[in-house]
Amino acid sequence: MSRSVSRPSNYTAIVYLHQPFEDGGFGCFVEDLQQVLCDRFPSLSPCDRWLDREDRIILENRHAVVTVSEYRGLVAVCLVPEMESALNYESARIALSEAWCSQVEDSFVKHLHKAFASSALISDGSASNGEQFFHPVSRPEGVVTSKEGTLEMFG
Repeated sequence: MSRSVSRPSNYTAIVYLHQPFEDGGFGCFVEDLQQVLCDRFPSLSPCDRWLDREDRIILENRHAVVTVSEYRGLVAVCLVPEMESALNYESARIALSEAWCSQVEDSFVKHLHKAFASSALISDGSASNGEQFFHPVSRPEGVVTSKEGTLEMFG
């Protein structure tokens, strides 16, 4: 099984980006990502903590967190319902978090695709060996594959 970029199991929306980073580039990218999303969703606030070992939480509000994970130039940006604090409340709180994420899901994806148009990818699925297939948002006829985290462009 190939190794690929991490993503939380309970995400509502995911955006893939091809961002090959040089030294210090990932930190600048995260700051840009925070600014772009805070401009669109003013209720989000920057933060810096971990959801698990590979998904870094970079934004949060009462209903959701935004995570980012990177592996060899492939980035996954995920919108995840806030469950950690919701577990201290009744099931209605969990439902509210899930509803908020569902309500903003399309806007989240479209906004990131527009803001990062030259690097945004749409997943077309994966093979049994873990190789993942994408097409660029800007070039629907192109094909990008990710095997062992190495992105290759065809077409």
